[in-house]
Amino acid sequence: MNHTCPYCGAGWQDENENCESVFNAFLALEFNQPLFYGRVHMLTVACFMIQHNRYSDEALVWMERQLHDFLHEGKSVNQIRARTGREVQQNKRSWRMSRQEGDRCLAKVNWSMNILDVARAYADAESYCTLITRWAELTLHEMGPLLPG
Repeated sequence: MNHTCPYCGAGWQDENENCESVFNAFLALEFNQPLFYGRVHMLTVACFMIQHNRYSDEALVWMERQLHDFLHEGKSVNQIRARTGREVQQNKRSWRMSRQEGDRCLAKVNWSMNILDVARAYADAESYCTLITRWAELTLHEMGPLLPG
């Protein structure tokens, strides 16, 4: 039987495989081998959360900025974490990260790459990081319809 994720459009046949199970496997890989796989952890989480409608409207706007700064402005994860810490300490980020019942409905996006595409294509740490980075670039480029008007 074929299954399709209603959020990112990923397709799978094995009922035990789904976006959430792959995401959890990726997190385990990144935490268990941080020097090899963990360097793209921020991108993995951001892409999964964006493509699966997990972020609040405020968080979507905030994460778009983080992805842009990382991918196009050369900001490091440590620089982004430091800025985030300053913003939280200064109460600039008083909003919630997670989407809640009653929030506006998000547009449907036809993502050109999803988490299962990465899972099926990577062979080692180098290809994993390359694919996760490509997934992040595409997600950033395609996430516009999700952002509040």
